[in-house]
Amino acid sequence: IIAIAAVFAVAALLAIIRMILGPSILDRAIASDVLLSEVLCILGADAVINHHTYMLPVMLMIAATGVLGTVAVARFVARRDRARERADG
Repeated sequence: IIAIAAVFAVAALLAIIRMILGPSILDRAIASDVLLSEVLCILGADAVINHHTYMLPVMLMIAATGVLGTVAVARFVARRDRARERADG
């Protein structure tokens, strides 16, 4: 359990550093997806270790938030890129 916690802590720290440093919005979006995935894995590991399933609805909501956030960022970046192409062309 200590090894699992250490691996997740290092991965979360690296994801938070990438969210802060960037450099682009896509880097930050991917880092936030990684962080959400880590939270899901931690909750899943807790459920397996302690033999319970009451966190499953929370895990589903976190997963849905991650998917919707990724789609929103992708649409924003695509729209911004199209606007730049129109301005340049």
